[in-house]
Amino acid sequence: MDSPIDERPAADPDGLVPDYLRTLVASGAGQATLRSYGADLDQLLAWLADRGLALTAIDRATARSYAAYLGRRGYAPSTRARKLSALRGLTRYLSGRDLLPADPAAGLPGPRQRRRLPRTLRRDEVERFLAALGGDEPLRRRDRALFELIYGCGLRSAEAVGLRLDDLDLGRAEVRVRGKGGRERVLPLGEEAADALACYLRSGRPALARGRGPVRPAADPHVFLSRNGRPLLTSDVRRLVVRYCRVAGLEDASPHMLRHAFATHMLEGGADLRAIQELLGHASVATTQVYTHVSGAHLRRVYDRHHPRA
Repeated sequence: MDSPIDERPAADPDGLVPDYLRTLVASGAGQATLRSYGADLDQLLAWLADRGLALTAIDRATARSYAAYLGRRGYAPSTRARKLSALRGLTRYLSGRDLLPADPAAGLPGPRQRRRLPRTLRRDEVERFLAALGGDEPLRRRDRALFELIYGCGLRSAEAVGLRLDDLDLGRAEVRVRGKGGRERVLPLGEEAADALACYLRSGRPALARGRGPVRPAADPHVFLSRNGRPLLTSDVRRLVVRYCRVAGLEDASPHMLRHAFATHMLEGGADLRAIQELLGHASVATTQVYTHVSGAHLRRVYDRHHPRA
């Protein structure tokens, strides 16, 4: 793993942090988590080295002192919570290997975070966004299929660009998705998404697979390809969302907002929260609750329909 931590700073001469990060890789942690934790633990090691402390000398007072240091740095609560989570994970790992007499960060409280509802897209905004995707060119067919799929199945952008041809079963209207932690789920394909995918696979993807460079790229199993025949990246998806939002006259959005919209519109349509949890691939229903924001107008309709005094 390429990381400054692999240089074995003074506080970690035995390379324990890289060992810990490798356990996260083995447990299925995503690349974004590994990058964040690597940077967070690099900061921890630098802080320890400045104080002449070794990683295996961390005690309860040291853990509390580091938490206070993070608090003084002015980080957002979510960032500070992640950095403390990295610390807790590492000390739990070290104590489990008997490299610390006890886990000094166990129960160390994190910052209180104000729970904010994510901004989502209304149904009419989603329709305007999808309407901006029209066109018969291969790239337009790709984009239509991509965003019908993301919204229709509530996919993360990384899940969408990671799809391979053998993950699709258009005959059964299903798609197999690999989510966080390597967890797989099989999702139903809506009619619009299935039609857009079939059209793209028939008359869009073959042209992209040929590529535009002087050397024809090797056959790639990914569903969504760039104009050069390479797999799309999540950064490409973000760029496309911004472009089509502007075409549709919407505020700049993110791919994740289509996932939020999927969850919200499913809930407003009467879907059970547990079913939405399964569709989104969340390990905890508490995470699903953050993704679902029911409008005030919908709450009024539910109240009027069900309360005896409405």
